[in-house]
Amino acid sequence: MRFQTPLTACLFSISFVSAASLNSRQTVEVETKSLDELHQLALAEGGDLIVKAGGDERNRRDGLIKAFKDRFPGINLNLTVDLSKYHDSVIDRNLNTTGKAGADIAQLQTLHDFVRWKQEGQLLAYKPAGWEQIPDNIKDVDGAYVGTNYIAFSNIFATAKTSKEEAPTEFLDYLDPKWKGKIVSTYPNDDDAVLFQFYKIVQAHGWEAIQNFIAQDVQWVRGTATPATLIGLNNTRAVTFSASAGSWDGSTGFFKQLPKDDFSLVALWAQRTAILKTAEHPAAAKLFLNWLLSKEQQTSSGGWSVRDDVPPQAGVKPLTEFATGQMDPTAFEKFMLDRPLVERFKLQFEQLLGTAQGVSPLDDGL
Repeated sequence: MRFQTPLTACLFSISFVSAASLNSRQTVEVETKSLDELHQLALAEGGDLIVKAGGDERNRRDGLIKAFKDRFPGINLNLTVDLSKYHDSVIDRNLNTTGKAGADIAQLQTLHDFVRWKQEGQLLAYKPAGWEQIPDNIKDVDGAYVGTNYIAFSNIFATAKTSKEEAPTEFLDYLDPKWKGKIVSTYPNDDDAVLFQFYKIVQAHGWEAIQNFIAQDVQWVRGTATPATLIGLNNTRAVTFSASAGSWDGSTGFFKQLPKDDFSLVALWAQRTAILKTAEHPAAAKLFLNWLLSKEQQTSSGGWSVRDDVPPQAGVKPLTEFATGQMDPTAFEKFMLDRPLVERFKLQFEQLLGTAQGVSPLDDGL
């Protein structure tokens, strides 16, 4: 029997968010200052900036940190990477105990937190330059938060272990006996984006297919960077779909490719970013947000840009050219807003797989 979405709960969540947006609507002008002007304001403010960024490898944002510091000398960017579900807990605890978030910017996977924080009045209403180029479905109407980069989990394989022609692209491909003992997957009960993939797989193929997948001697791990790391090692593991690493041309040694038909494998969303209302360095926070969304930064980010006026990476099909429902960033957002569904489904996998085993992926040495 397939797991069904409680439609009334989902509609309630969507209606509640829409009502909240309408009730709190305010006029916020789009930023007109240049990056250089914002840089000077940030320096005059003191030059410090604290960012809490979601991720599961400490060095995941090293390239972004270097690019920002090179572009804006004198700005002391303190960017901490941790699992989004832990960053939001710390921010909430700080707000409850001190009245301050302890950060200037939050950039997290937990989309529901931004909706809640807006309702609680914890986010600064601000619209960075280029606001009109960002699709309405990944930004808040009042400027409380905005998607700054797309993330997509789907098929990845190690090019040293299999070919593009042989690698699995549809979920049922992973059930082929030849992939037994060669699959790595993040625990779906440890990461909501991976849980969303498995939720869609159950909807498309039922629980029996999940049982057959588990029987493939899957290596279950914590963290969504871990699977790509493991398939790159000298072992039998070769494929995964619970990660976003790799490149579309295989130049990194990891080739990523979307399904041909079965888009239940895909989790796509725009990582939300917001300036906390209690930010102690608001000028630096505005500089960082404007830089993230600038054409210069979006052009260099690869894959899909969140700006309509920046084309996707060469060889990558625009999101607007996919069939309806295949690459819809709002689907994950609706899933995340339905917390009772998320928690029930998480427990389904905890019952099947046990609790997620292992230390934090930030400390696993991979």
